[in-house]
Amino acid sequence: MGLRINKSFKVVPGVRIRLGSKSSSLTVGGKAGRFTLNSRGRRTTTVRLAPGISYSSSSSKGTRPKPSRAAAGAALTERAPLGPLIAPRRNTTEGWLAADERGVVVHRSKLDDVRIPLVHLVSAELDGKEITLKTSDGTTYCLRLTTFSAARDLRFVEALARAARMTQS
Repeated sequence: MGLRINKSFKVVPGVRIRLGSKSSSLTVGGKAGRFTLNSRGRRTTTVRLAPGISYSSSSSKGTRPKPSRAAAGAALTERAPLGPLIAPRRNTTEGWLAADERGVVVHRSKLDDVRIPLVHLVSAELDGKEITLKTSDGTTYCLRLTTFSAARDLRFVEALARAARMTQS
């Protein structure tokens, strides 16, 4: 659990500014309805329909993961954001691992993201908290998972194996 720093103050009646460690926001309105715009581009409109019942809609601009910065000459890297996930995202000691319908994305902090297309994935094995991904060109990625659910880790590997079999046939 991390330390959160958050300060909110009223500028004038009906206008509030919130300053946080990662983003800030400006809210205009009151209990009946309000509009919020945050520094990351998310816009939220909330309307109170009855006591205890409200409707909220949110639109986000630029909240999709940034395209990976592919290493020059990396054969299996593709510059594209994640699509709909086919397996639950898993955290590793160095970053995270996710799979969409095009392939597996390995994100490691301070390194470029690597996308392994499903057609190049030869095997995905889970041994305790170690996940090993092998590609058709002989590259092996060994990652240590930091998640707390062995069942979800196993579902991730099974979903990868199913998706890789479907693309190779």
